[in-house]
Amino acid sequence: MKTVRLRSILLLVVVSLFTTGCWNRLELNEQALVMASGVDATDDGKLLLTDQVILPTNLSKGQSTMRQKFITVSAIGRNMMEAGQNLQTKLSRKYFLGHRRIIFVGEKLSQHGLGNIMDQFLRNPDARLRSDLFVVKNDTAVHALQIPSPLEQYPSLAVIKSRKFVGGTSETTLLSFLMEYVSPTSSPTLPVVEIVPESPDSNDKTFSFSGRAIFNKQLKLVGYLNYSEASYRFWIMNTVTNRQVTFEVGNGNGLSTIDCSQFKSSIRPIVNNGHLRYVITLGAQGLLRESETDLKLKTPKELNLLERSAEQEVTQKVSHLISTVQHEYGTDIFGFDRAVARKYPRQWEGMKNHWDEIFPDIPVQIKAHITIKVVGLTSESVAAPKQTVRRGW
Repeated sequence: MKTVRLRSILLLVVVSLFTTGCWNRLELNEQALVMASGVDATDDGKLLLTDQVILPTNLSKGQSTMRQKFITVSAIGRNMMEAGQNLQTKLSRKYFLGHRRIIFVGEKLSQHGLGNIMDQFLRNPDARLRSDLFVVKNDTAVHALQIPSPLEQYPSLAVIKSRKFVGGTSETTLLSFLMEYVSPTSSPTLPVVEIVPESPDSNDKTFSFSGRAIFNKQLKLVGYLNYSEASYRFWIMNTVTNRQVTFEVGNGNGLSTIDCSQFKSSIRPIVNNGHLRYVITLGAQGLLRESETDLKLKTPKELNLLERSAEQEVTQKVSHLISTVQHEYGTDIFGFDRAVARKYPRQWEGMKNHWDEIFPDIPVQIKAHITIKVVGLTSESVAAPKQTVRRGW
């Protein structure tokens, strides 16, 4: 009998261990949920931290959609923790970062360096390492958090969605940015947004996803890639899922645009007599979306001319991109280091400590292979000149 009672007591003790909560756990109605943050540098060298906090009424169903769904709160501090502490004094609830989707960084702070704010992100157990980072070109993060979006409940999330549809590029989270940073031979990059007018004659502002920001090993902003250059970079790295290519056909034969898919990329390092060079092969399938040429596109010869013209456009643009990065920024953002380390591990041991000096002078050959699978409902352009039809009476 005593054994049965003892077993029952032990069972209750074990069960109670699994039913207890965390000692510092707060209920949902005691938290201020942060959806987005922004960090800027002030003129006196401090940090301006801004949080976009979800209003509690929007956590339940059946609420009016006409009300603003968030508030924006800012505070200044000498570092991230002090700014966060000062921000907390303006909230009646404990702010919680576990649901934060996006972090904007102002251009001024990016130029000064992101090292200090990254240290806090790594040490703070509440920080969400899957949050996406964006640089705000020519503007501040606090301004970015004030831009409305009529299509989204939370405007800051519009940036994440637009990147998917216009760029097809991979995300850059806190974690992936820091993983690029710890590499001794390559440099990290971040996606870029700009705040632009909705239309040429409008005072209303909106976001524009506009490329990639390049950082050096001190995590300081050194330059930008525009949207097209950033997309080609992702093609090189085999992480792009969609993009369009507009190109001149032949010698002044008009413009055409193809919608590309089924992307392929090969980065092949070649070491010969101690000299390193690269051959980059890019491939894709295309759908003809627009044509201003007088080509009939009824014969393989004319279709081949279209494909060769598209390949020439890609080859020229990618060659120019790589040359610009090599000579203006001098930092490897393409993963060339990883390619040579995999294929030539012994030679890489002698290169890795001097990669910053080697990278700008590496010859790179570009090859492109594009196959146009679909030309649309008509093989002849509507814009092509028509022959006059003579009628006999």
